[in-house]
Amino acid sequence: MKNKLFWLALIVGTLALIGSCKKSDDTTATATTASCAGSGITETTCSNSASGTITGIAGDNSSVSLSGIFSPYHYYGHTGINGVDNATDCIDNATIIASQSPPTGANSMISNRAITSSSSFSDRRFFYSDSSCSSEIVQMAFGYTGLTVGDNVTSLDTSVDGSTYPSDATKVTYTQTCKNLKASSDAGVTYLKNFYSDIEGFDPQSGTTYQCVIPGQSADYALWHIHDGSEYDSLVFEEGSSGYPDNWSSSANTYTKLP
Repeated sequence: MKNKLFWLALIVGTLALIGSCKKSDDTTATATTASCAGSGITETTCSNSASGTITGIAGDNSSVSLSGIFSPYHYYGHTGINGVDNATDCIDNATIIASQSPPTGANSMISNRAITSSSSFSDRRFFYSDSSCSSEIVQMAFGYTGLTVGDNVTSLDTSVDGSTYPSDATKVTYTQTCKNLKASSDAGVTYLKNFYSDIEGFDPQSGTTYQCVIPGQSADYALWHIHDGSEYDSLVFEEGSSGYPDNWSSSANTYTKLP
C-alpha cells in the first residue's frame, strides 16, 4: 500500500457513519463536504459505502465474485482473541489499537475494506473515544478505482513460512485516487492536522467531511484469491508497486468477510 495514505502500518481509512444496529453498516454522511485545500488538491466524490460486486476472481470453487465488507481483524474474533467483536466489527483490544498510531484518547476502532462498485473499493478506518465504537473521534477512507481483473495464475506456492496459501490467484490492478476525511471532535481535528501537515492550507473543522483527489499515484498490481470456506469467506491478496507479484510471500494479507 502506498505511504501514509493507507493506514500507517496499513492505515485505512474509514468514512461511513456507523448504523445503530450494526457498526459495520454504511449510511450517508450529512455533514458539509469541502476540499482539502492546498495547491493541486481538488474536491471529488470519494465513494466509501459497500455496493456492487467485483467478478472474475479466482476462488476455491473456480471463479467467484467479491462483495460486501472485509476486515483484516475479523479472523482474530473467530480465533477467540479478546477485544475483537465480529458482530459489530468493533475492536477495543489495546494492543491492536496502539499498533495503528491512533489519535489521543482512542479506546476502540473499526477497520475494514468495502467493495464500492464493480471496479472500486475503499479502505476505511474509524477511531472512537469509548470502548464500544460509539463516540467517534475521526474517520478516514481511501478510495481505489479503475480496478481491472486480468488473467489467472496457477502453480503458486501453497506453503510460505508455515502459512498455507491457495495455489491459484487472479491478477488485479487498481489505483488509489481519493481520500475521505472527517474529524468529529477536537482530538480528531488535531489528529488530521498532524497527519496531513504536508498539505498546504489544510485546516479541518470538526463535523466537516473533506473529499479530495489524490494526484499522481501509480497503480497497484496484486494477486487476489477468494477463500469461500464453510464458516466464513476471506480475501487473500499480495500486492506489488511495480508489477504483479510472481508468488505468495510472508507479506500477503488475508481479510475476512463480515457476516
